[in-house]
Amino acid sequence: MSKDRKQIILQSLAKLLEERDTTKVTTAVLAAESGITEAALYRHFPSKRSIFLELFTFCDQTIFQKVGEIKKDSKIEAEEKVRLIFFFYAIFLEKNKGFARILSREALGPSEQNVIDSVNQFYERLELSIKQLLASKKDSLQLTAGQSAHLITSIMEGIISRFIRNKFKEIPSSYIENYWSLISNSIFKS
Repeated sequence: MSKDRKQIILQSLAKLLEERDTTKVTTAVLAAESGITEAALYRHFPSKRSIFLELFTFCDQTIFQKVGEIKKDSKIEAEEKVRLIFFFYAIFLEKNKGFARILSREALGPSEQNVIDSVNQFYERLELSIKQLLASKKDSLQLTAGQSAHLITSIMEGIISRFIRNKFKEIPSSYIENYWSLISNSIFKS
C-alpha cells in the first residue's frame, strides 16, 4: 500500500504541474489531489523537495533508459541515434507536461536547489551521450562533436521552454521534423 500511495502522490504532482501555475502547488493542494492528508503525505516523503526529487528521478531514469537502448542498437548509424534521442525527448515531454515543467526548472524554487542541480546534471549527461555518438562521426561534422552536442541540447531545452511558454498549445511534434532538418544541415557536412 505504501508504494501505491507514493505512486499516487507522484502522479498527482505530475498532474498538478501540468494543470496549474506551479507556484500554487503546495503540500496541502498535493495532499488533496492525492486524496490523503498532509500528515500522510509527510509519512511517505520527508519534504516537498523530496517529492520533486523522486518525480525528477523517475523522469531521468525513463529518458536515460531509452537513450541507453538507442545507443546500444548496432543497426542504427550515429546520426540516426542522435535524431531518435532528440525526437524521443520532445515527444516524451509533450506527453508528460508535468515532467516538462521540472526539466525546464520552472516548477522548482530555491528550496529545491538539489533538484535544480540534478536537472543540470541531467542535461550534462544528455549532452555527453550525444557528444559520444557524434564523436564516432567527427569527419562528417561541420563543428566539433562537443559543439554539435551543445547545440542540439540547447535546442532541446529551448523546445520545452517554448512548449511551456505557449501553455502546451503548440506541441513539439508539429514542428520537430523541421527543427531536426535545420539541425542536421547545420552540424553535418553535405
